[in-house]
Amino acid sequence: MALYLLKYPYRKILLPLAKKMKFINPDILGYLATFVAFITMFCYIYSPDKPIYLVYSIILTFVRMTLNTIDGVIAIERGNLKLKGEIVNALPDRYSDIFILIGIAASPLCNTILGMAAMGSMFLVSYTGMLSKAIGANWQHHGPLGKVERLIFIMIFSFLQYLQLTGRINNIGNFTYFEWTMIIFVILGQITVYNRLRAQLKECAKLDWIKYRNIDKKVIVVYDSQTGNTQKAAQEAADALNCELVNVKDLQSDLKEKDLIIFAIPHLGRQITTPDMKKYLENHTDVNNYALLSTSGMPVKRWFSNRRCIKYFSEKLNKKPIATINIKGYHLIAKTYKNHPNETDLLDAYLFAAKAYRKADKCQI
Repeated sequence: MALYLLKYPYRKILLPLAKKMKFINPDILGYLATFVAFITMFCYIYSPDKPIYLVYSIILTFVRMTLNTIDGVIAIERGNLKLKGEIVNALPDRYSDIFILIGIAASPLCNTILGMAAMGSMFLVSYTGMLSKAIGANWQHHGPLGKVERLIFIMIFSFLQYLQLTGRINNIGNFTYFEWTMIIFVILGQITVYNRLRAQLKECAKLDWIKYRNIDKKVIVVYDSQTGNTQKAAQEAADALNCELVNVKDLQSDLKEKDLIIFAIPHLGRQITTPDMKKYLENHTDVNNYALLSTSGMPVKRWFSNRRCIKYFSEKLNKKPIATINIKGYHLIAKTYKNHPNETDLLDAYLFAAKAYRKADKCQI
């Protein structure tokens, strides 16, 4: 996923060029990238006789990446983001992947079975990424082996294979560098399939909740936020329950009549939580079911602070929360978890609210 994001800074670099190329249909560049991959296939097949072809393959792969990036920039610049573009953007890429993997698998430098296994793994990665579109969910880009990562691995190991063929380095163990590439594709590919499938199941859970939810209890989300991270998560929880979202500073009454309260708060180290939330808890301890949604931005330490936070609420309200979740949020001082909470974090907050409601419903029975 991290390497997938590299193309966004690259888009900024290519933006001036893309503006000058707006007259070109971006689909043409997608087809051209596929043709480049087709030429690259022969570089791999004939590389044992002419190792310099591997250097050419690296250059051609970088050209393909550039074309795949710039066609998206042009589409954005032209305002040409149509559904047809998603098909044209995806299908030629699959053909390009086939050409590259056939070239490597057909090379005398690679075991054919390993090449076939890597190709199957690659297709499963692409398939699971697109599968969620069929149910109206988001396209999945979870890694660790997306398209950009695959191409970077191929370029790195092509260079290592070139060095081996020219006598500068030796193979690692009993495998060539091409074979190591295929092994990595199989292993990381299956991890990627798992990550994408898990994300899809969460999307399915959200869609099912929206379709079948029946909110017939009194619920509220009470939050306090210092950087906006917690407010975003709290908003997702409120959207899931179709309920009122209130900043604790604006809360004028107690919450005795509520069947479920979701407290959304940030971790503040030794302070546990915000002064306003502490003040409210000091004066209002009589609540029914409550859940605790917290955000934190310090790696490792966040797990300990989360335990202190749960303990603090349990003592103040004389009961444990029926559900808890701790999601990542960008830490302004430590600069950790940049761009969090992200889509995945917010989806977790949404599903957490649904889970808390179901638990509260069981408590009422």
